[in-house]
Amino acid sequence: TRSTAAAMTKFDEIPHPSHPEHKLEQSWTGKLFMCNGCNEPGIGSHYTCPQSSCSFDLHVHCAIPLGLFHHPFQRGCSFQLLPSPPENTGSCNACGEKGTGFVYHCKGCKSNLHPCCAKLPMKLEAGDVNLYLYEKVKKSCQECGYKGKGWSYRSVDKKCYLHVACAKKLIAEKWLHGSGHGDDLQTTIPNLNNMIQKYHQPKGKLKRFAEIVRLVLQTVISTLLGDPTALIAGTVKLLLTDD
Repeated sequence: TRSTAAAMTKFDEIPHPSHPEHKLEQSWTGKLFMCNGCNEPGIGSHYTCPQSSCSFDLHVHCAIPLGLFHHPFQRGCSFQLLPSPPENTGSCNACGEKGTGFVYHCKGCKSNLHPCCAKLPMKLEAGDVNLYLYEKVKKSCQECGYKGKGWSYRSVDKKCYLHVACAKKLIAEKWLHGSGHGDDLQTTIPNLNNMIQKYHQPKGKLKRFAEIVRLVLQTVISTLLGDPTALIAGTVKLLLTDD
């Protein structure tokens, strides 16, 4: 309908208080960028300043934030987006990292959530594997080998476990050590052969297990980067690459 089209067009260009000089335009990129709101990497759909003299980008969820919201893990809390974490408040409840930019904060309990962590869905689908987000899990993460703290995704069959913090660490390592800014989507996910080899699987099941772990990582990482569809749309090979 015309009203629906008008509503969609309305968000093609937006003003934002964090960048008052120019309006921001909605765009899409297959390369990593650094969000100037939350200071976390992003990919896919985002808002950017069209002026060549500027280099300013925002995740969609940073540009158009939620209002007051309640997270299922903290039902008694009301989170609101702030430009920076208040003093004397803790790390992000989901990943355990300190925020340096936009953050969702609960005044009542002083809890913080990164915008990308606050948007993590309770259920993800990685191929034919369903993953559910848990506040705590009893088994070790398949990336770090530890139980640790913070939220984790667990597959329904209880074979795949992944800390949100470990998925973010993989992104950070790519950014810091692999010159992540501007990297193509295909190179964003590191080679997982070493990680897979830590788990002893029957020969006939090794390839399938490797595919599942790679899909799980791709799905969680793409969600953290701000575009859950970006890495699942066939732009990344799902099978392990040879060393």
